[in-house]
Amino acid sequence: MKPKTILFVEPVGAIANIFSQFMSIPLLGPMYLAAIAKAAGYDVSILNENILGRPISAAELADVDLLCVSCITATIERGKEISALYRNTRASLHKPSRSMVGGIHASMLPADVSEHFDQVVVGEAETLFLDLVEGNIKEPLVRGQRLENLDSLPFPDFSLIRGWGKRGLKPVMTSRGCPFDCNFCSVTKMFGRDYRSQSPSRVWSEISRQAKGTVFFVDDNFCVDLERSNEILDLMIKNGFQRKWTAQVRTNVTQQPEFVKKMKQAGCKVVYVGFESINPQTLKDMNKRQTVDDIKRSIKVFRENNIMVHGMFILGSDADTKDMFKTTAEFSKESDLDYVQYSVLTPLPGTEVYTRLDTEGRLLHKNWNYYDGMHVTFAPKQMTANELQRGMIECFGDFYSYTNAINSALNATVHGAVASVQNLYRNAHIRSFYPSFIRFVGKGLLRQWTKENKQYLSYLKGTARP
Repeated sequence: MKPKTILFVEPVGAIANIFSQFMSIPLLGPMYLAAIAKAAGYDVSILNENILGRPISAAELADVDLLCVSCITATIERGKEISALYRNTRASLHKPSRSMVGGIHASMLPADVSEHFDQVVVGEAETLFLDLVEGNIKEPLVRGQRLENLDSLPFPDFSLIRGWGKRGLKPVMTSRGCPFDCNFCSVTKMFGRDYRSQSPSRVWSEISRQAKGTVFFVDDNFCVDLERSNEILDLMIKNGFQRKWTAQVRTNVTQQPEFVKKMKQAGCKVVYVGFESINPQTLKDMNKRQTVDDIKRSIKVFRENNIMVHGMFILGSDADTKDMFKTTAEFSKESDLDYVQYSVLTPLPGTEVYTRLDTEGRLLHKNWNYYDGMHVTFAPKQMTANELQRGMIECFGDFYSYTNAINSALNATVHGAVASVQNLYRNAHIRSFYPSFIRFVGKGLLRQWTKENKQYLSYLKGTARP
């Protein structure tokens, strides 16, 4: 029997992440599938526990004919709980239940989820989703097909997300795949190393549909194909695009300073850059294909073009010693980064790092709730797990401190005044203070996170030395 009502669910992680307070962005995979189902005439809705700010209730599952859950590794355990709640709720009403799971964790470890759902979808599902919904595909394990024409994707319909309201940050995906192959990243296992992209005109059609809000290009690397990216920027400038936007990029984009200048002209406000490490050996071990000099140059070029930088670092590789915590924290402040995100190396299923650490017997456990980049889940080589965890917390505490916030505010006052005099850009003084505000708020969130994770921190104290 074909379902009448389809509910897409994105679960929350069991342990709150510090950055979830600032950026609650829905996965776009379920958004595309929901739009496809809606266009086919189904009654569709999306529940995102991060956006709702609460757990999904049994009452919200009672009238659902088909439950579709999409999870990353850190949310899969909650996804299993929701599936069980759904099955029990429907059974109590003497109604049949039918559930599917997809996303990167299910794609990497389908055996881990198979008993909790009726069907597991591995990989991309857009080309076969309606056949799945209509029951034409009945196998419990379904392997999706890679979508080659990304222009064929429907526009995401954010009105389907309950509680979305008028949120200011609009996620936009313009490409899939990554030609690089960093050993800690599962993107290439999910989407491949072949870079597939939407046409510039398709991208423009999507970002121009909504008149308000900041656009966040969620591509793993927005600037893989500079010729294509140039065309997108040209369309923004030509059509007078008035909204700010952010994107994830690599350091190599700053080898083309004129392109970075055009990014600013088109409205780029912040770039998210995976610096990963300032340890040359760690960068080499990660297969990152960038140097510390590349990192320094990129910060300089973005600064010169008044684009704020969100630097992302990974701590705990086999080449890292305990000295790296202080060195990384000092580098972050000396570079005057606007925002910083420190993560511990996380062996995500599907990555080379996961396979190696699992084979070496260095995984502490496979409680996926803690595989979120904030919790140490393996035995490091040159320190204890507890030392790595504490080192990450110290890095956060050093950057997100009241002293650093005050210094940032003072710098913003000077820079803003100079920019206002030179008339370099509008509202320079006001915008420059936001990183200072985040430092103040981040201090409190770090304390809250440490308090909520007291039990896990105690557990790490008992782990053995490598």
